[in-house]
Amino acid sequence: MTDLARRFARLAARGAAPIAVAVAVQSAGNLAFHSVVGRMLDPGSYGALGAVLSAMVMLGVPLGALQTAASALVAEHGLTRDTARRTLRSVALWSTPPALLVLLGAPLLRDYFHLASLAEAAQLAPYLLVAAVVAAARGLLLGDRQVGTVAMTYLVGTVARLALGLALVVPFGVSGALAGTVAAEVAALLVAAGRLRGPAGRYGTTGLRLGAVAHAGFAVTGLFLFSTADLLLARHHLGDAASGSYVAAATVAKTVLALPAGIMAAVFPRLLAAWPTAGRGRALLGGGAAVTGPALLGGLVVVAVPGLVLTVLYGDGYADAAGLVRALAGVAALTSFVTVLTHAALARRSRLIAVPWCGAVLEVALIETWHGSATQIAACSAAALAPTLLVMALLEGRRWARAPRPNAQVTGGGADPSRTAATAA
Repeated sequence: MTDLARRFARLAARGAAPIAVAVAVQSAGNLAFHSVVGRMLDPGSYGALGAVLSAMVMLGVPLGALQTAASALVAEHGLTRDTARRTLRSVALWSTPPALLVLLGAPLLRDYFHLASLAEAAQLAPYLLVAAVVAAARGLLLGDRQVGTVAMTYLVGTVARLALGLALVVPFGVSGALAGTVAAEVAALLVAAGRLRGPAGRYGTTGLRLGAVAHAGFAVTGLFLFSTADLLLARHHLGDAASGSYVAAATVAKTVLALPAGIMAAVFPRLLAAWPTAGRGRALLGGGAAVTGPALLGGLVVVAVPGLVLTVLYGDGYADAAGLVRALAGVAALTSFVTVLTHAALARRSRLIAVPWCGAVLEVALIETWHGSATQIAACSAAALAPTLLVMALLEGRRWARAPRPNAQVTGGGADPSRTAATAA
């Protein structure tokens, strides 16, 4: 057995396998959802749907930090009914003002994304609120080592989205597909809440601190903006048909990051624990290989047969996007390296977690300058990736290659890698 295979076996033994399987099913369900909806809607409507779905994910991704903070809280203090109640109540209260702002800004979102109705933009508000509470609930369960329940929330949410979203898209179009996505989050919350009702721990009650969420949220948000800004800007700058093709190509390409994101959830605690040790360089290399390997493999498959992938998923309507899929798949695969290095910086609480934010700003600036075609936008995304990856590799890689200082300490929450929170998938 190779060293990489042994690392995968250890990750599975520590509970990563259920999450990885659930994320793989969720990714397949996401592709199936886009495939069917992409065939049912015209390219212009599908482009609008893709833009709003990306905005939903963008709003939810910063809240993935809640999962990390809630899991670390339970790992340290234990899970009780009061802890769960206080945490979920706090998260709901924190999320209400942003949700109201999104609701008030729905007309602006409708105009920016060229949506057909106000209802399509307004559904971002309930999604934000429910997604925040779901993230916190999953974190509480992960801290209590209820990994199987967390995996079940992903599976139930996937089934609910396929069933309701595809049923509602027939009579209601884009609004129906979005309603199914919101309903999927509600279904996941019901599954999680069912395991948080009774007493589950012997420790005293404690609450989730907003400051503990902010640091991880900054890193996760920067990564998401860096990997998704091109899709949102493509919808704004390109025509209906061109934006539909870009959404289809980007959806296929960015799916190669889904499974590595699940594996990253298991690798991050190991990086956290390894940072003050002499083996931290090996931990980064091994964990990085575990995360980037599936991304590179998936990217190579898409690059090899982009036309076939598009035809199977979307039919013949997007056959001209094969070259675009190939380019975006390569960008997505290499972005997995930025993901690993950013989590390495997060593990040692470094300011280098701001580098993806800089990369996102560069990407937006390039696209705002050159956006005459889908090819130009993809090229701008690749141009922003190159310096971002280079800076992270040189600066963060050098820090992990050095020997640890004698007085180095494990950063907060990393004392027990098997119980540290997983980042959002």
